[in-house]
Amino acid sequence: MDTEASIISKSPEETINFAKELVKPCQGGEVFALIGELGSGKTQLVKGAALALGFKGEVTSPTFSLVHCYKGEKFDIFHIDLYRVENLPPSLSHYLEEILYGEAICFVEWPQKIEKLLPSWTQYWEITIIAQNERKIKRIR
Repeated sequence: MDTEASIISKSPEETINFAKELVKPCQGGEVFALIGELGSGKTQLVKGAALALGFKGEVTSPTFSLVHCYKGEKFDIFHIDLYRVENLPPSLSHYLEEILYGEAICFVEWPQKIEKLLPSWTQYWEITIIAQNERKIKRIR
């Protein structure tokens, strides 16, 4: 996908459909850093990706559990939410590194909290709230 790629999503369904297209070329090991304020649609994007990758269950934000793993048809999908993390203990740091450098496809909300752990191939996506049901989704690096 083009580094300048961006869309205006006018509904959660459009965000889900965008994510389905985003993960089509995935081969395993991809990491997506999702930047956006609370309620911007980061979890909707993960939901679309998980659906496209064959996950049949419910996708929810792992705000309190930090990590959810969804079993896809070919790949596991890890959804990491670091919103509530203040200080990263070494054990959690090691666990996240294992996930981020593995074969699963990873989505990281609030990635700035683990910037140094993220692989060099991480795709950074920013989701900006434009209006109540309108979001700009843009690859920023």
